[in-house]
Amino acid sequence: MVSYNIFIANLRREFIYMRRYLPNTISELIMFYIVFLGFFFGITLVGDPSQLDYNIQMVILNYVFWFLVLTVTQGLGWEISNEAGQGTLEQLSMTPYKLWIIMFARMTSTIIINLISITVLLVAAMLTSSQWLNIDLFSIIPLLLLTLVGVFGIGYALAGITIVLKQVDYILQLFQFVIMAMTFVPLTVFPILKYAPFMFGLQLIRDIAINELSLYEIPLTDILFLIINSCLYFIIGITIFKKCEKVAKLKGLFGHY
Repeated sequence: MVSYNIFIANLRREFIYMRRYLPNTISELIMFYIVFLGFFFGITLVGDPSQLDYNIQMVILNYVFWFLVLTVTQGLGWEISNEAGQGTLEQLSMTPYKLWIIMFARMTSTIIINLISITVLLVAAMLTSSQWLNIDLFSIIPLLLLTLVGVFGIGYALAGITIVLKQVDYILQLFQFVIMAMTFVPLTVFPILKYAPFMFGLQLIRDIAINELSLYEIPLTDILFLIINSCLYFIIGITIFKKCEKVAKLKGLFGHY
């Protein structure tokens, strides 16, 4: 019940923020759409004509997934940084609830609210390119949820670093280009990326959305690998976050920015 109340409170908070700062939300959507146009026209002009449709579908899926991953990974870091700047991070750390649970509820709420933005971006991209992905929600949602477990782990690691260092704006900005590079590289080019966070989950989602496979056609070993991969990165991320939180408490960093 307590976790539910924390989630509902954060969901209400995120909805109020989105409505209050609607121009910022719209400008962010426009910016990401312009980025997509750059990818789209680049592929159209210099891409292989024989694989043009496939390449455009890859761009659509990769850039929407990039937006989603940034929401979590950067979002956790920005939340910690903003709370520290407003002087409320110390108050959050003194509540009866664990800080990582509060942040988890907050980012889950952010994802739910941002589903509106993600849907708008996805539809706009498909309309612009006249390429339609296989949106099999019954197959995509379970894989996406498993993949996001690992993404949360990376977000927690960044959030932990933010607790200690506070000013990490440049690190977070640099990280978005790292995420972009990873999401736009197929595993067939760099198979080693299979062991990186979220990359294998993205590949399975590609198989469904582009190659029109179903969840039942994906080998059980692949799903088990995704579960292990995501859980491993989540555990690593939570461990880093808790270690950094402990260091911040010992050094009295929660009350400083």
